[in-house]
Amino acid sequence: MKLNIDQKENLTVIAVEGRVDTFTSPDFDARTAGIPAEGFIGDIVIDCAKMEYISSAGLRSFITLLKRANAAGCTMAVENLNDAIRTVFDMTGFTQIFKIR
Repeated sequence: MKLNIDQKENLTVIAVEGRVDTFTSPDFDARTAGIPAEGFIGDIVIDCAKMEYISSAGLRSFITLLKRANAAGCTMAVENLNDAIRTVFDMTGFTQIFKIR
C-alpha cells in the first residue's frame, strides 16, 4: 500500500494505492494518526482511485479516521470507489456511514 497525504489550508486528501488489509492497515493508521491536526477545520477526503482491495481491517482504519474527524468537527468523504470496493462498502453498510463522492 502507498499513501500520499496532501494537506492544504482547509483540505486533507489521502490518496490510497494498492491494498488496505490486515498487513497494511497498521501503516495506514500510523500515517494518518495526526489527521485531523489540532485546530484543523475543513474536509478530509480519502481518494480510492488506485485502491485495489480493502479488508475488514482496512474498513476499521477508515472508521477510526472518521471518528477522529467527527470528534474534531471535520467532514470526511471517500471518493473514486471502483466497483469492487463499492460493493464492499455497500455490503457492509459503509455507504450509509461515509459521504461518497
